Amino acid sequence: MDREQDDSDPGFHTHTRLYADRRRWNRGCLDGLLRAVADEALVEVFVADTELQRIHHPYDGGADVILATPAERDRVRNQHTDWLSSHPAGL
Repeated sequence: MDREQDDSDPGFHTHTRLYADRRRWNRGCLDGLLRAVADEALVEVFVADTELQRIHHPYDGGADVILATPAERDRVRNQHTDWLSSHPAGL
């Protein structure tokens, strides 16, 4: 089935490439990747543990962090209050 022919509006089509890599964690091993994201040389980067229970999504203005449980989320939030947005809604 050709999805582009099924939908008459090509503006709704997005094509992307995906690169996945598995690496052993070492302090600093993501520094170059994170610098490229901050410089907008790379976009749509996701870093996750092998079980996909913890996901870090950096972007040029910050990062989203998804953790396995609400308790883990609260613990990390309390340990890293300087990471949080100063916006009243937390955005």
